Amino acid sequence: MAELRWGTATHEGQLRSQNEDHAHAGDGLFVVADGMGGHLAGEVASEMAVDRLNERLPVEEENSLDDLVAAINEANLEIYEGSVDDPDQAGMGTTVTAVAVVTDPHDGEAFAVANVGDSRSYVLRHGRLRQLTIDHSFVQELVAEGAITRAEARTHPRRNIVTRALGIEPYVRVDSWTMPIIRGDRLVLCSDGLVDEITDDAINEILQTHTDDPDAAAQALVDAANEAGGRDNITVVIVDVLAGDDPPDPTAELDVVPLWRDAEDDLDETGENEIVSDPTDAELADQAPTLYDGGDDVTPVPGAALPIVEPDGDTATTDDDAATTKPRRKRLAGLARFLLALGVAAVLILGFSILAAWARSGYFVAFDENDRVVIYQGRQGSVLWFDPTQESFGPLRDELDADLILLVEEQPNFSSQASAERFVSERLTPTTIEPDE
Repeated sequence: MAELRWGTATHEGQLRSQNEDHAHAGDGLFVVADGMGGHLAGEVASEMAVDRLNERLPVEEENSLDDLVAAINEANLEIYEGSVDDPDQAGMGTTVTAVAVVTDPHDGEAFAVANVGDSRSYVLRHGRLRQLTIDHSFVQELVAEGAITRAEARTHPRRNIVTRALGIEPYVRVDSWTMPIIRGDRLVLCSDGLVDEITDDAINEILQTHTDDPDAAAQALVDAANEAGGRDNITVVIVDVLAGDDPPDPTAELDVVPLWRDAEDDLDETGENEIVSDPTDAELADQAPTLYDGGDDVTPVPGAALPIVEPDGDTATTDDDAATTKPRRKRLAGLARFLLALGVAAVLILGFSILAAWARSGYFVAFDENDRVVIYQGRQGSVLWFDPTQESFGPLRDELDADLILLVEEQPNFSSQASAERFVSERLTPTTIEPDE
């Protein structure tokens, strides 16, 4: 196994009374989880995630990228079921970022990297700090769309809203890929309590000040975040690679092959994908990931609308601050479809009502099949399935003279039944034949 050295540090921050972050650092597995939910439920969720990954990826066995993703999916389902079954844990969830030493079928040992939410993983190589993971957050979507810059995202009022987390639905999409284990690399895993307080440049400076002691570097980062405000829990895991593959040329970019990047036109001239820690807004838009589909096989699928959850330390909330475990965007999409269907139904009903009223309006007089004078309500000749109805009857054809028969055959129209009845009673008087003298 690769020779690694690691250190950790965590703190509840300056404003929180409890720490809902959990971390694991050990031979072959490094995890940071940032919990959310009321009644300490966030602490429960993050601990469940870390414990599940630790149990599912034992150091004495050869693990794979699939194993890491499967463990995250199992943790997600356990947290979701716990949230549903226990009212005190309703709405709990957690972000997670993880790095594991795995066996790659092509390259031997490698790092498997996976994340859900806005807890991050970085790598420091040749003095450059590069962000490995892409945040699943509301502001990251705004940055990718070019609506705001990365600098504006740091102070955006909705910067704590994440668009994906464990425990919100029975299935979760996991971003995952492998990267080589390079001698001299320093990996940093952290919750958003660090990056919301200090910049990547400040993180880089602290890491290079404490080069020989990962514990001291992790603690220095936590201290810096607290000094900058400490508005959230802060957790940092640092992993130094003491033995591994030879480092690339210092001028080379970091080459990784994330499973959500498979288009040939995304490759650089070396045939590899590139991820850098501080890409431009256009580059971020190009790097919008294809997402893991939630099964046991790592299958890239196109990204989709996802839950919005805010890890505020007390409750998991949607964008409108209503506590919920349902995905806000899916709810809104369903509501939009319902309103659209309701609108279409209303238009159809209104149109049907207008047509029915028009088809039933008016009266006319005509002979029926028995040659009897009938007052009909409705339109002559029927309209669609609306047939005229017989309202009252008059004399037989044989009781009328030729002029009156001709008048009835013209089927005169009337605006009301009363006027039609007057016509029948006053005009269609049977012919009286005077007897010969």
